[in-house]
Amino acid sequence: MADTKIPSPQDIKSGPQKFTEEELKNLRELQARTNQLTNNFGQLYLAKNRIEEQESILKEQLSSLQKEEATLAKSLSDKYGQGSLDIETGTFIPAE
Repeated sequence: MADTKIPSPQDIKSGPQKFTEEELKNLRELQARTNQLTNNFGQLYLAKNRIEEQESILKEQLSSLQKEEATLAKSLSDKYGQGSLDIETGTFIPAE
């Protein structure tokens, strides 16, 4: 392994210097990994937004379903009174 002289700050300031191929390779690899992470963050952000939109839609559907259920329950209660229903057989048993 040959001794490579590390340039002093004075040497660097005195003129342009070339990075070694290994240094350039390391810098390019870091840049590529940074770009990949940035891309992954962007994809994650978009996926998160889609999930939040889906959650909002599902919450609206649940709220609508709960209102529909309450309306039906009131209608059946007004018609049959208080009691319990066996939904499998359709048998209503009035409360005593």
